Amino acid sequence: MNVTTAISNVSSINTKFESIFNQLDSFFPQLLGRNERTTLNQLRNALATISSGYSTESNTSEGTASFSAKYTPIFDKLNDKIKDLSSIDKMIAEVKEDSEQMELIALNAMVISVKSGEKGLAFSRITENLQRLSKDMFLYSDKLSDEEARLLEQINALKSIFSGIINTQRSISSKDSECCSDIQHMISNITPALEQLDSEIQSLFPQIERSMSVMQEKSLIARNFQEVSAALAELNKHNPPYSGSEDELDYTCFTISVYEKVCDLLSKIDSEVSRTCSEFAGNWQEVIETLDKADSSRMDFESHFLNNHAFGNNNIQKQISSIIFKYESMIEEFSSYHLVQKDLQGICKNITVRAKTIYSIFESLRPVMSRLHHVRILQQIEVSKNDAIKSVQDSVTDMDNLINSANASLDGMQSVLESFIHDTSTMLANFTKSIEIDNEKMNSLRNEKEVTLGDLKNGKSTVDYAFQNFTVFPDDFQKKCVVVQQNLQEFMRLNMEVGSLVSDFESEKSVLLGKKTSLMNSKGLQNWEITNRRYLDSLANLR
Repeated sequence: MNVTTAISNVSSINTKFESIFNQLDSFFPQLLGRNERTTLNQLRNALATISSGYSTESNTSEGTASFSAKYTPIFDKLNDKIKDLSSIDKMIAEVKEDSEQMELIALNAMVISVKSGEKGLAFSRITENLQRLSKDMFLYSDKLSDEEARLLEQINALKSIFSGIINTQRSISSKDSECCSDIQHMISNITPALEQLDSEIQSLFPQIERSMSVMQEKSLIARNFQEVSAALAELNKHNPPYSGSEDELDYTCFTISVYEKVCDLLSKIDSEVSRTCSEFAGNWQEVIETLDKADSSRMDFESHFLNNHAFGNNNIQKQISSIIFKYESMIEEFSSYHLVQKDLQGICKNITVRAKTIYSIFESLRPVMSRLHHVRILQQIEVSKNDAIKSVQDSVTDMDNLINSANASLDGMQSVLESFIHDTSTMLANFTKSIEIDNEKMNSLRNEKEVTLGDLKNGKSTVDYAFQNFTVFPDDFQKKCVVVQQNLQEFMRLNMEVGSLVSDFESEKSVLLGKKTSLMNSKGLQNWEITNRRYLDSLANLR
């Protein structure tokens, strides 16, 4: 055997082993890095964020329920006040009827006074005033009726808007509950599959760690290779003597000692490499099987949830798109709600203003009634001193009764109007404050829903990406696993080379042992000890 060639072969095998160990030292930490930048993790995080957003459902339901419970009693009180307005309507009708009767009586009195000639002239003028005041009273009564009708229109509009607000609130709550139910269904449907897939992937890491731990004995292999190289290098320092020389036997025995050491070291290397190779292959086979299983689960997951033909409602992309549409519709209703709330505040203000307008018209009626009383007194005086118009005495009495009746109606209206204005003003002022507070609550709810909508849209972007590129392993993870597998195969091949090298040296040692025996026989030696100083030191170094 050529020693230089043997040294070269040992060095080559050792270098290849070092290359494998160095590459594995680089790859294993990368494989164990558990890089979270995979589509699977992004999808899981997106769904977790979406899941946390639907916990606000109870806030919406409780909020809208409290609005209805708070507003309904207000409108019950307002309905009671509307009943009071109906009594005003009756009083206005009575005043109008009284004014019509007064105007008719005044007209008859005018006819009689005209027939009385000069004697009835004064009475005629008084009656003209009475007729004019009766018309004024009728006109003011008409204005009261008109303003009352407008006030009722405003109140009915308020009730209609309120009803619309409550319906909007209920619609928001209903849509929110529906969206939350959809999200919960989607999450509960996909979570078990995600957890199973993630569990399979996580089980890879302990298997890779075991494989990595097997490869930690590289120092023992490297040290034995160094000793093999050193032993062969020591042998290579000496040139083989020519055949028949005095030190041929010493050199042969020295070479046998070197080969014995080399064979012993190579056998240790072969044993260690075989053990490492066996354990590494067994552990890595588990990794390969888990990879295959995880890849199969990935394809199942894709077919169930990330496929346009996914069974039933499992398609996540369609589910999230549907939920986003519902959320956008719900948020539009929030906008409508706020616009209507502004109208509600305006109508509350208009009702108060309209009620005060009615009262101002009513106050304009009071001077008319006072002048009617004055005219009636003048009539009575004129009738009492003018015999020519004694026949209208009954008319004057009827006029007096009508004025008293109208006055009583006005007193009743004043009481009702003052109560209505005070109560509704206070009630609607408090109502307006409640509206402002509720607007803030609805704004807060809207902001929460917009955050959830944003999470949904971000989640959809993740899902859209997953549809195109669903990954469950970090970048190049599987490629690195393939390289590790290739290294394992190379490791196994080198194991065979080591075994072959052991056989070569054992074979060469057998040849040398035969040569040693032949040389000893030719010299008639029973035992042999090295006598050449050149080999004694080298032999000592080997030992």
